[in-house]
Amino acid sequence: ALASQLSKHRVFLWDGPPVFEFDSPSPIQFTRSIMKVIPLVIFPVCLAFLAPWLASGDMVSNFTNEKNQTCKPFVVSDTTLVAGSFTTGRFGGGYNLDEIFLSIVSVTLNPAANNPGGRFGVQLWNDVEGGPGWIIQELFGPKTPAEGLKASSNISYSSGFNMGGNTTYWISATVTGGDDLSVGLEMTNLKTETSNPSGWSIGDKSLLLVGGTPMLDDTCVPFLSVIDRFPEPSSIAILGMGVAGFGVLLRRRKSA
Repeated sequence: ALASQLSKHRVFLWDGPPVFEFDSPSPIQFTRSIMKVIPLVIFPVCLAFLAPWLASGDMVSNFTNEKNQTCKPFVVSDTTLVAGSFTTGRFGGGYNLDEIFLSIVSVTLNPAANNPGGRFGVQLWNDVEGGPGWIIQELFGPKTPAEGLKASSNISYSSGFNMGGNTTYWISATVTGGDDLSVGLEMTNLKTETSNPSGWSIGDKSLLLVGGTPMLDDTCVPFLSVIDRFPEPSSIAILGMGVAGFGVLLRRRKSA
């Protein structure tokens, strides 16, 4: 009986009625078992890598441009303002603005100012004839050093505004409420940007307001990064196709 069991690759722990038994699979069976497990391991790992992309959604940014001496930082105060523009993708259903990132190189408080209490602000504007029209929303973020406003190459201001597709918006930065605060924003003369997915863009000019006088600057634009809360449907469709393909693969393996 023992020889018969061994010939079938089956071994019992004791010579009485079998309680535990272990099947020794053939190399082919073992390989098939491994192949069934591999997708179950790879798929969650891929989702883990995709999670940051899914959380951030679409993005357009000129932060990858090299810093240079052509454009000096523009200092905003209660008498100055700087604004840059961006245009959304072509999805007709629109987008949900999540965050705006700016590059701030200096934050200065003047204790001898006559009118203390200045607060840094970032605003979202609509576009009217190639320039800011009116304020749509005041974005949420640090407004004073006490609230976390500091020199940083990646400081964010959140929104939640529903944007239209293929629509231009302006982002402005200035100081209100006092003359004791000044904030320097980094500028660039390079007009390239990265868009994921393609179709978004950052404007090639900025608007400067100095002493109440507006002017368009076609040389220097602010460093700007715009993030939409959810990926564009085309991006979601690609992920959905991958999930569907994974399901079909598992079903075929199960039926086999």
